[in-house]
This record gives sequence, C-alpha cells and structure tokens, in this order.
Amino acid sequence: MVFGGQLLGRLRRTRLFGEVVRFMMVGGIATAVAFVLFNGLVHGFFMGAGPMNGQPIPAYIIANTVGMLISYDLSRRWTFRHRVSDHADGGFTAYVMINAVTMLLPVGCLYVTRSVIGWDSAIADNLSANVVGVLLGQIARFFLFRKFVFGRPIRYTQVYGSVEEEAAALKAAAGGATVLMTPERRESVTGSTEPATRDRAG
Repeated sequence: MVFGGQLLGRLRRTRLFGEVVRFMMVGGIATAVAFVLFNGLVHGFFMGAGPMNGQPIPAYIIANTVGMLISYDLSRRWTFRHRVSDHADGGFTAYVMINAVTMLLPVGCLYVTRSVIGWDSAIADNLSANVVGVLLGQIARFFLFRKFVFGRPIRYTQVYGSVEEEAAALKAAAGGATVLMTPERRESVTGSTEPATRDRAG
C-alpha cells in the first residue's frame, strides 16, 4: 500500500521535470526566432553585413524582445499550464522585467567579445550571446518565472475535479498501487474536509 503523500511527492517531481522539458522547448523556439532576427540584422543572414552590423547590442535586444513575446504566450499556455499567476495582468509585467534583467547576461557576454576582446565575426557573436549567454539566461529565467510569475500551483482538485479522481490519477502514476486517502490527506489537497468541488482548470 502506497500512501497518497508519497505519491503526491512523486507526482510533483514528475511535474517539475515536465516543466523543465517544456521550458527548454519553448526557450528553443524563442531562441531560434531571436537567432534568425539577430543574424539578419547584424550579419545579413551570413551573406554580408546586415543593416545593424555596427550595433549588435541594440539588434540583440530587438530580436530577443520578439522572442520574449513568443515565449511568454507559450509559457503561460503550455510550460507552466499547472501554475497560475497572482498578478492582475497574468504576470506579463513581471515576465518582461525578469527578461530585461536576465538579458544582461547574454548582452554582457556579447559586450566582452565585441568591445573587450575585439571579436566581431558571426561565430564569435553567436557563441557569446546565443550559446553561453542564452544558456545562463535560461537557467536564471526558469527559476525566476516559476517563483515570481507563475508562482501558485493549481490545486490537484482543480485539475482532476475531485479527490476521488485525484486518487485515481495518483494510483495510475504509481502503476496501479492502492492509494490511501485519509481525512488529513483530503484536507491537504482541497484545503477543506468538505467534498471537493468539481471545478476544473480552464
């Protein structure tokens, strides 16, 4: 017999892993869009100097602002679909602020290679900003988004509809093991000892 609390912990770990994978996929899409725009503006799609070749940092900010708008929508609808924001605007302002702060990481890498070391090739720009800088920024953004933007997990009863449905889902996650739902367990899930409502997450 497996107690519900143990299975809940397992389900939370599984959910965290899913969030990390989805976040990486969304980040990949947004980065790809920003990569294309940045290289079009600065390096003319690797066919010669682009219109902003002498302004790589403003070009990087423009390209990644577009990528940020894409990633916000996908993050809200998909990556953190089991979490909601307590902000009136759905967390958009906090999302923009976090992106602006964490964008300093790749911008700083680009500044070092361009202005300090003096490397201005397409390879140097992309390695510093779109590889090293983006990786550092993605790690920081994941934890900041999860804490300050989509900070409140949706209750399991909002997802499964009732304590009984949650128990069935936990049983399935455990490979068919029996789940014991005590009154205390019911209260920890629903916030009340009363029967759970059947409201579902939209």
